[in-house]
Amino acid sequence: MSEIDWYEVRPMTAEQQRDAQEDLTLIARGEEQNLPWRRLRVLLDHELAGISYPVITQGSVRSLNLTDKGNRYLGL
Repeated sequence: MSEIDWYEVRPMTAEQQRDAQEDLTLIARGEEQNLPWRRLRVLLDHELAGISYPVITQGSVRSLNLTDKGNRYLGL
C-alpha cells in the first residue's frame, strides 16, 4: 500500500498561475476585498500569501499580505 502525503499541494494549472499573478497584484495594491475564496485558497496553499492580524484599519481586524515566496513569484 502506498503512502499518501495529505499535505502535498498539487502544482498550479496554467489558469491558476495567471490568476495567482493577478491576485497577488491585487493584494499588493490592497484591493483584495472581492477576491473569491477558491482563488485565495490557492495562494494560501502555495504559501504565496498569508493572513495577518491585527490590522489597524477601520472595519477590519485581518489583512492579506504577500509572503517572501509571493514576492519572488511576482519578481519583487
